[in-house]
Amino acid sequence: MRDERIRDLNIVFKISERCNLKCDYCYFFFGGDESWKAHPPVVPRPVVDELGAFAARAARSHHIETITLIFHGGEPLLMSRPRFGEMCEALRNHEDGFRFDFGLQTNGVLVDEDWIALFEKYRVSVGVSLDGPPTVNDLHRLDLKGRSSYDRTVAGLRRMQEAAAQGRMSWPGLLSVVNPFADGAAVYRHFAHDLGVRRMSFLTPDYTWDSGAGEAVVRGVERFLLSSLRAWLADKNPKIRIRLFSEIMAAMIDARAMDLVQTYRDDYRNIISVSSNGDLGPEDTLKTLDPRFRSLGLNVARSNLSELLESDAWREQADAATQKPDDCADCGWWKICKAGRPINRYSARRGFANRSLYCAGLKDMYAEIGAFLVRNGMSLSEIALRVAA
Repeated sequence: MRDERIRDLNIVFKISERCNLKCDYCYFFFGGDESWKAHPPVVPRPVVDELGAFAARAARSHHIETITLIFHGGEPLLMSRPRFGEMCEALRNHEDGFRFDFGLQTNGVLVDEDWIALFEKYRVSVGVSLDGPPTVNDLHRLDLKGRSSYDRTVAGLRRMQEAAAQGRMSWPGLLSVVNPFADGAAVYRHFAHDLGVRRMSFLTPDYTWDSGAGEAVVRGVERFLLSSLRAWLADKNPKIRIRLFSEIMAAMIDARAMDLVQTYRDDYRNIISVSSNGDLGPEDTLKTLDPRFRSLGLNVARSNLSELLESDAWREQADAATQKPDDCADCGWWKICKAGRPINRYSARRGFANRSLYCAGLKDMYAEIGAFLVRNGMSLSEIALRVAA
């Protein structure tokens, strides 16, 4: 049976389950799920072909025209360049009635001209992970010998920016994990003004209600978001897009954008993960919450997408996308908030039936964006009407 919620399937493909950095907050290696130790360090060729066939079956069964495939890790560039090219070729050979849209998330350290040539040839969009200037980035993102990764990451970013300016590849984006003790405005200005980044995402730390994050950490994350937002708004540069902020602003302005936010924001029902051994699961961070989210017994070699969609773990996280926690019952921001990232809502006792750990900061963020629009000529009643559930 066709699942109407599957429109554009996103597959996070773990092509390497090892890394050349040791970021101490990394959910994949230090989040409690140690299944990676039993998986191949680099995805074997048979798994690549099995994933291609799985994707083709999913596209036919669910009438999907585009499947976004994100090469992920660990560090995906630990795969050799020839093997990466062979993988892309093999996957393209499975395109029949649908197409793959390739993306890749990297720490950037290994990016060189040969890698850029592969990104150009196979039309791979790239995101780079960086947390800020060296004083911020090097608090957590060190290599296996405890050395700074900042200069090498920025060198890789610069190479890709130069290639993008030449029209060889799309402009690289940037993914930054919020540091609760950093100045959000300074981090934003470093990315936008010093490094010339035009597309970035700020990701709240992967704490749950059971993590014991502490008041100082929670309030620090919220201060970071508000500070970086205010700096971005002050720039008034429409060429700079921060996903967390830009999507909300667009939703307050335009009804179509609101529909997209209401449908997709922090909704993982279009995202699946595939390990280097071919095992299927829901969005990657959910696997750290409990074994029930990672031990599904499904694999691309023998399973279909519908089997994943019908699993108990999938239904649980799917329900989280549509059902209001009691804490959110009277909140006017639900339509654009959806209680935040699922991992930040989770507790062992109540599952996803909690508001976000960062609820107060998210509310401040939405109010700040709305106030900015009003100061710049938009009607408050128009915003309120659009945001109202």
